[in-house]
Amino acid sequence: MFWMLVILLAACGVSVAEDWARQVVVVYNEREPESRPLAEYYAKRRGIPTNQICAIRARPAETITRCEFNEEVREPILRFLTHNGLLTQDVRVVDGKPVMETLSNRVFCLALIHGVPLRVESDGTVAPAGTKLELFRNEASVDSELALLPVHGLPIAGPLRNPFFGSRADFAPPMNRRMLLVGRLDGPDALTVRRMIDDALTVERYGLHGRAYFDARGIQDKGYSEGDEWIKSAYHAFRDAGYECELDERPELFDENYPMTDVAVYAGWYAASVTGPFIRPEFKFRPGAVAYHIHSASACSVRTRVAGWVGPMLAKGAAASMGSVYEPYLSMTPHVDIFFRRLLDGRPFIEAGYGSDVALSWQTVFVGDPLYRPFAASLDEQLVMLKADNRPELEWAWLRKVNLSVREEALKLCRAKGEELRSAVLYEKLGDLQSGAVAVRAYEQAGEHTADAVTLARLAIKRQRTLAKYPKSE
Repeated sequence: MFWMLVILLAACGVSVAEDWARQVVVVYNEREPESRPLAEYYAKRRGIPTNQICAIRARPAETITRCEFNEEVREPILRFLTHNGLLTQDVRVVDGKPVMETLSNRVFCLALIHGVPLRVESDGTVAPAGTKLELFRNEASVDSELALLPVHGLPIAGPLRNPFFGSRADFAPPMNRRMLLVGRLDGPDALTVRRMIDDALTVERYGLHGRAYFDARGIQDKGYSEGDEWIKSAYHAFRDAGYECELDERPELFDENYPMTDVAVYAGWYAASVTGPFIRPEFKFRPGAVAYHIHSASACSVRTRVAGWVGPMLAKGAAASMGSVYEPYLSMTPHVDIFFRRLLDGRPFIEAGYGSDVALSWQTVFVGDPLYRPFAASLDEQLVMLKADNRPELEWAWLRKVNLSVREEALKLCRAKGEELRSAVLYEKLGDLQSGAVAVRAYEQAGEHTADAVTLARLAIKRQRTLAKYPKSE
């Protein structure tokens, strides 16, 4: 009866995903040859109606002018939505002036495809009269500007409050008459984008598996310490969910030789460009990984493998990331803890993103399948699916079960499943749960079942530390 309930709940999740898919509009750029095939591939994989694929003709560059944004991006999308009955608007008079009002909106989100411009450059000619441009900046991400499509007559200079920020509710009417969710499937190349789409769908079925790493700075400075608090709060959320987590509170970032492996979740700050373990030639994120590094220019380009953070992390196998296209100021970047807690609640990537972001008409982009739900399936549902399909990720799901168990039960389960699966992951955990000679033996068993050099280095460090603490372990 229990397993039948699990299967029924999984079926309910599928129907919810299908409902969201019917409310997505996919936008591609006709002037980028790879854009349309990717749009069609994504729509097919997600079951998005083909009449909800919108073409624009924009200069195929990541950075465009304000005029180009208005004429080649915003207006064509707005026409598509209104002409297809997805967005209904009318004029009403406010204080003697005509104002366009959105009466209904059938769109959950826009999915911008590789080739759609990324950011709008600053334009000094459109600053409000009598203001200083440095206080009313009008450069922004294309995505954040498009989030305001349902609203007319708003200023374009400076950030606007995001009405969905911090909400615990689903993104639904009437909220969608005030804003849209806008994400993008983008990255260094078309192959990376296709892989991101495929990984998202696989992980929704089997779960997100691996380790979670959080890199705080140990900072106390007022105005910056909140960044550390966000990261530490996210660490606690994943630890409570049963993940193997590491939290570094040193001012330095994880260095290149840090024995980081099997990364499913990463959050850290503050370096201008990708560094640390991520630059090792052999480094690879786990399928479906969600990775975010706070920096003012982390997404100044996403079609790169070497600059900033978003592009390089996607190139290394992450399925979803986010970042800023221009200086956002820390307080107006996504709150890491809110973002990850929303994801853990089973919400789509794009909804978790906008629920964590303070401002619209600002600098953030969310890069990945907007509908991606890494926690769509419960841990028990994952165990059923993984075992039925003989998937190698099964050891990671049992690891979470071990971490969610009380000590004696954890030891018993970890030992039993480690032996059953001959799992280096579970043998290593068995060593972590014990001390002395039995811990040393568990680390040795883990080493016997892995060929990964970085994992072997970590196991050697743990073994030596145990021997130093318990010298008679030999």
